[in-house]
Amino acid sequence: DAKAFLRPETSQGIFTNFKRLLDFNGGKLPFTAAQVGKAFRNEISPKQGLIRLREFEMAEVEHFVEPGDKPHPRFASIADHRLRFLSRQLQEEAADGGGEGEAETGREMSLGEA
Repeated sequence: DAKAFLRPETSQGIFTNFKRLLDFNGGKLPFTAAQVGKAFRNEISPKQGLIRLREFEMAEVEHFVEPGDKPHPRFASIADHRLRFLSRQLQEEAADGGGEGEAETGREMSLGEA
């Protein structure tokens, strides 16, 4: 009896294979990795049985850059664009039901700062 596991999200493979992808790119940043594949989730659905398996076709694109060196010729045009980021701690607190209000706030920074 062999066990099999279904992939919960597509991008996990990109992150677990980061070293190999970096080697393929000659050990240099920046680079981009993309993949398309099926992902699976269990959902509680009282109408269709207690638990059902959902299957999704997903695509992920991840861009990896050197944080202190962003030489793309058009980066300056978006460097001041501001986004709100949540730290790992705030995300975990929100998932546990704690940290309400604070987790929604997060930290705002520009793409150039990130």
